[in-house]
Amino acid sequence: MTPLGAVTLLVDGRPVRVTGGPFCSLPPGAFGLCLEARDPRLAEAAIRLDVPDFGVPDAAALRTALLRMREAMRAEPERAFHIGCRAGLGRTGLAMACLARLCGIEGDAVAWVRTQYDPRAVETPEQEAFVRAFTAEKREGP
Repeated sequence: MTPLGAVTLLVDGRPVRVTGGPFCSLPPGAFGLCLEARDPRLAEAAIRLDVPDFGVPDAAALRTALLRMREAMRAEPERAFHIGCRAGLGRTGLAMACLARLCGIEGDAVAWVRTQYDPRAVETPEQEAFVRAFTAEKREGP
């Protein structure tokens, strides 16, 4: 299985590629964030954050996971990075959009991830609201 798509983010001025899709499409050797508790390749995840299908994560837990991922991206920008859930759209799109905010993407992160990654990303109104409330700075709420 291959990833559904990819985005390129600038981390400390260096481009870093992040693929997304079902977690089971994790590229060999990639640093992976798994959002699907029942994925058959869950043990290969560098970070695990169980999020219900069509749901939203705990805001603090997602921020912690994405900050860990961004630190790994800083340390090894040439490495493969992957975010995945079951289909690679709703939860994956949400996490990619929030990671993009942490990496400096300004404006509408939902529109950005739909343009850069997949037009079906961020599937529910609740997921859209979560992303829109997520900011790069730590504060109350998402």
